[in-house]
Amino acid sequence: MATARKEFKVDDNVDENLLFRSLIAAYIVGFSEVKVYSERGLNSRIRRVVREFSSMVIGQEVTDEDPISITVKDLLDPLEMPFEKSIERMHIIVKSMIDDAKLYLSVGDEATLEDIVARDNYVDRLNWLISRQSVMALKDPTFVEKMGVSSVTAVIYSFVGKHIERVGDHAVRIAKNLAKVRHRVNNRLSKEIKEALHSAERLFDGAIESLIKGDMSLANEVIESVGETHRRCEELIHALQGGNAEDLLYIGNISDSIRRIGDYSADICESVLNLLVSEAVTCSLSGEEV
Repeated sequence: MATARKEFKVDDNVDENLLFRSLIAAYIVGFSEVKVYSERGLNSRIRRVVREFSSMVIGQEVTDEDPISITVKDLLDPLEMPFEKSIERMHIIVKSMIDDAKLYLSVGDEATLEDIVARDNYVDRLNWLISRQSVMALKDPTFVEKMGVSSVTAVIYSFVGKHIERVGDHAVRIAKNLAKVRHRVNNRLSKEIKEALHSAERLFDGAIESLIKGDMSLANEVIESVGETHRRCEELIHALQGGNAEDLLYIGNISDSIRRIGDYSADICESVLNLLVSEAVTCSLSGEEV
């Protein structure tokens, strides 16, 4: 694929968040070289944003810099990171984040909380990479041939990656809310939280397994089982009846995030069904007990 170059002309008053989001957008849509410049020279604030961008995404390095510009190039061969590998890596990381949220509830180690947040950043990086590759697959037919997938498959993987990223966000949200209320959680409530988390995590694991194995029945089973996680979230709220308003808020946030992990797991399974139906010439659907 030919080098695609994007330039951003800025001034000293450019909004940092806008610049960062614009750089992420340029990365996702497939530009392999990005230059940020100012005719009056770049200040240290702008250079810091560009360097933060290069450290937050996979394969981007600052390759050229002078008083008026800074250039970032893509040094990663996307074929070295197939979709399946990135998805499996995201699953492993997010699963460990959920497990450590349960651990944090028991031990209250602040280092565990900080590590959950740090791992979420790497999940974001992998999600951006998958999004970038899916766009490249749509733009360049030779790219999908080299990756060994169809353009439809690439798009569906981008949906899955986004759902996993959202699960990671909710693992962080759960941990942060636990930090607010953990010291007031009694044994019964702790048990309810862990059981609800386990229920959602089981759905999440099943969703990824259905993708890896190409198992339509398992995907359907996960979708059908989301109600169980919802029920456990309701029990979690009931376990706090009579508690103070502040605790209800934090536990309510935890319950909502656990519910959403289940919902995103079902969304992943919907994507799996879309993927398998799109790839198969004939889909064998059996209603017999196995």
